[in-house]
Amino acid sequence: MSHLLITAACVAVSAWQLWRVPRVWAFLVLFIALMPKVPLAAVLGNTTPIRIDDVVLAIVLIWWARTLFRVRLKADATSPADGVGLKPDATDSPPSPATFFLLLYWGIAIACTLIGMAALTTEPLTGVLHAGRLVQYGLLYYFFYSAIAPDEFGRLVEVARTAVLLLCAIWIVQHWTHAPAAGPPTPWATLYPTFSASYDFGGYMMLATILLYALWSAGGSRSLLTTLALVTGAIVTANSESRASLLGLALIVAIDLVWHARWRSLLAMGVAAVAAPYVIASNKMLTLVHGVTSFATTLNGNVIRQAIATDPSLALRAKNWRLAFEHWLARPLLGDGLGGYLAYVRQYDLPASPDGWYVRVLADTGVAGFVAFAVLMTALLWMLVRAARPTPHSAGPLPRALVYGAALAVVAMSASAVLVDVFVSYKIMGMFWMVIAAGTRVSADAWQAACHPPARPAPVPPPALPALPTSPALS
Repeated sequence: MSHLLITAACVAVSAWQLWRVPRVWAFLVLFIALMPKVPLAAVLGNTTPIRIDDVVLAIVLIWWARTLFRVRLKADATSPADGVGLKPDATDSPPSPATFFLLLYWGIAIACTLIGMAALTTEPLTGVLHAGRLVQYGLLYYFFYSAIAPDEFGRLVEVARTAVLLLCAIWIVQHWTHAPAAGPPTPWATLYPTFSASYDFGGYMMLATILLYALWSAGGSRSLLTTLALVTGAIVTANSESRASLLGLALIVAIDLVWHARWRSLLAMGVAAVAAPYVIASNKMLTLVHGVTSFATTLNGNVIRQAIATDPSLALRAKNWRLAFEHWLARPLLGDGLGGYLAYVRQYDLPASPDGWYVRVLADTGVAGFVAFAVLMTALLWMLVRAARPTPHSAGPLPRALVYGAALAVVAMSASAVLVDVFVSYKIMGMFWMVIAAGTRVSADAWQAACHPPARPAPVPPPALPALPTSPALS
């Protein structure tokens, strides 16, 4: 009964939000966050099945590509001499500044996969599916980039905030309704609303909370709903059982404190540190908080080594990384191809993934793919940080807050990717590329305004003086 009530509430709130913002990108923001991972068909030799969200995303992306192609074709066919101007819309976006770096990484990853298929280090179906998901995430970026006009950034914040508040409400209600009447309470990590694991739930909540934190910190939005979503998002992230997400969120707050030297951030960190034992209900996350606090106060490296040795999860990761590194040495330049790790984890009897994105990139695409990915993330961070700085061509506080949030999202994802392969979860990627698309759109618009400033209007000539009357005596 509680499940039906939660589903009905989500449908009602989502319908109300889409009535307020009737856009396809708004549907995707809500769909990615709220749609459970429902499998449709198993794929032979692969742990990830084809799901309903794969089909829906494919339909949306195909529709978007068809619409974009028709608009561009119509724009090319309409010459200025016709005197008929097309109405500007979201498809009139400037070229994406990330295109070259995205194509570089995609091209190298797909080339390594084709070579891996030829070398029999990855199965053809596995390689095709993993390459298809990689391209799907990239197309999500381009969809959001071209579909969201600058005057719709406020609506984007509204829809993303609604998704966060719904997720937090579902998470709390699920745990409350599933708690047994007697005995120990249900662990807070056993239920993930619409998510399949703690790492993708924590990763999504981390990115959403970072976006809200950037909006609040930079003055883009400090409304009551934004503040409520920020506080609840931070609490849920701290209890999501994803240590990589909590570390990423803490790193972002520390960076904001150092970068802007805001007393509010320092006060918030102090309050969070004092309230952590009372707010965090997970022993796993509390252990992490105590370890980070001990290292920050003592700067003793033995704290980290002891944490790895005594934590079963971290010890397993260290073992998996060591074996994966030894495997990578056999094909250091190009790796096995996308999805090739599935074969050698079965060979070594490891869990389904090395559980570390950078190790996985090395195993799949070798040094070539690792360097291309590092160049992509570095380029994104560079262009977003530049756009976040105030300039004469800067936009208002909301666009600056969005681009600042995108820069922080790159840092947080790069840090959490050390422990978890976050770049393969479509829920994390949907949120990540949405934020990056908004940030790079602000960056591109600022660059276009700097290179092509609006022409100054021609000076209006002064009115001509009236002719003096001619005197009859002089004539």
